[in-house]
Parts: sequence; structure tokens; C-alpha cells
Amino acid sequence: MQFKKGFKIKPKYIASTGDVIFTDGTNDVIPNQLSCESYGYVYNETTGTCTAFKYNTKINNTSDNVHNIVKGNLNTTNKGTENSFLLGANNTSSGNNLNILVSGKNNLVDNGLNDSSIIGGSFAQSKNQGEVVIGGGGFNEELAMSQMSFIQQSGNTTDGTETALLTQYLPLTYIQKVKNSVIGFEAHVVGVNTGIGDGIAGDYGYFKITGGVKFTNGLASYYHVDVHAVVPHGHSGLNLTGTMKDVTATSFGVHVTGLAETYIQWTASVKLWQNRIQQTI
Repeated sequence: MQFKKGFKIKPKYIASTGDVIFTDGTNDVIPNQLSCESYGYVYNETTGTCTAFKYNTKINNTSDNVHNIVKGNLNTTNKGTENSFLLGANNTSSGNNLNILVSGKNNLVDNGLNDSSIIGGSFAQSKNQGEVVIGGGGFNEELAMSQMSFIQQSGNTTDGTETALLTQYLPLTYIQKVKNSVIGFEAHVVGVNTGIGDGIAGDYGYFKITGGVKFTNGLASYYHVDVHAVVPHGHSGLNLTGTMKDVTATSFGVHVTGLAETYIQWTASVKLWQNRIQQTI
């Protein structure tokens, strides 16, 4: 990050507690309120600290790491982190995380996520179950400014009702929206007839969803979606379709539409490209 005009200090990194550490280019320094807020962070007058996110003392109790492997400096495994691997520097599991893998630096896995991985880069944030993330450096400002991720969704249909697929096939679990961001997406969607009901087992449909979505600060959504048949239904047996759209006020994901009296098993491999800005959209 460059020095803002009129300032002799700038953010250097974000600690696992949420505190933003500044530098004058040589030494680490504590910013005053004006410097903190000018770079888009929150200043706590009581503690005299500049923070990027709220530190939750109920979950930020360091794990005993009996079942974790932690290598590197300033890596933090909070309470409830088990069977996990953190490698690099200043990486954080927020707590209640099972079977996660984090490598790189200045990365964060949100509380309550399982089976998720940040496999490289810096300033990445995992917000989804089973997600695989590569950090893009975040413009060296804060988390999740620039990153790419992969998410698996799946589900079943028995009729022609539009259905939202589930992340990791977990009940009521979808892809989380991100404030003040533009996210490009590509989803490869395959639906296979199981042979229960109408049709022939093994008939399938395979289509690709591409596009982008803008999420405002209030999480309002603006989508552009294109759907393309990868295998025409004349060659696969089923004429299937889907789209990318909101599921709830805070989540989105792949929606599919099956066929009447036909039992279809669906999978969607979703790739996301995220560009988040500090300014309010």
C-alpha cells in the first residue's frame, strides 16, 4: 500500500486479534485516530487501537494444539480448532474449525468452518464450508480484497421446481455474499438421472454458468448470467438448465431446474474470482 497524501505512516499488516499495525516505512508504529480512520479502519478511543475486525473473546482462546500442526511465526489456532495444519506466518483459524489447512501469510479461516483450505498467497479469507482459496495479496491492505476460490455444491430434484444447491451438501448452507465486492463466477453443473421415476439411469445434462455479480454494502445483488450447454441434450439424454442467484439476503449459489417425476442428482463445481474495495458501493 502507498502512503496516503499528507500521511507519513501506512498499514503494514493485520494481527489475528484484528489490530492494524502501521509502519513509517522502517518501524512499526501505533496510529492515531485520524490515521486509522483515513485508511478505512475503526479506531477504539478507549483502548487507543486501530482495528480491521472485532475480536471475539468468547472464541479467541488459543487452542492447546494437541491435534494440530502449526509451523511458522504468529500463527493462531483459536478454541475449537482440531485436526488442522497452519504453515507460514500470521495465519489464523478463528475457532471451531475442524480439518482445515492454511498456508501462506496473513490468512484467516472464519469461525465454524470445517474442511476448508487456504493453499497459498496472502490476505485470503475463507467464508465457506469446504472452500479452497488462493490469496491475491489483498493489495497489502486487508483481508479478502483479492482472491480466487473453489466451492462444491450438490443436491437432488424430483420435479420441475427450481432448487438451490447446497454447499458440501450441508442443510441450509450456501455461498456467502461479500460486501462491497464484484465476484466473477464459473460453475460446471452436471445432473444425472438416477433411474428412479421417469427416464433412464445415466442420462444426464451438463451445462456451464458464467457471469458476475456486484454486492453492495447492504448486500443487494446485481447479476449478469450466461448459461451454455457443454453437452447438448441430444447427446446426453436430458435437457437441463440452471442459473446463479441469491438464496437468502446473505447468501447465493447455483439454482437448478429438473424434470417432472424424474429423480436427478446434481453437482456443481464453482470457481469464484473476488475483487473487494474499501469504498462503499
